[in-house]
Amino acid sequence: MAARDSSSAFALRQLVEELSVQLRAGVERLGDLPQGTGERVARELGLVRREELDSLELRLAQLEHRIKLLEQPRPRGVSADAG
Repeated sequence: MAARDSSSAFALRQLVEELSVQLRAGVERLGDLPQGTGERVARELGLVRREELDSLELRLAQLEHRIKLLEQPRPRGVSADAG
């Protein structure tokens, strides 16, 4: 039984190594595609471009800042309409 478990583990390890090699090769080929094709494939895989991520991070930071401002207590004598 131990020998069978050992051979199964070895076969699984080989499969994982083979899949990782194929994945690396696929990623390298993806980089060789024309830009439009690469972007289309990335979209189909649900990936976002760096510019989109940067834009979302900036928007999130802006919203967090506005929330902090809204959470701060107002000084006495300042009305809600003053801002």
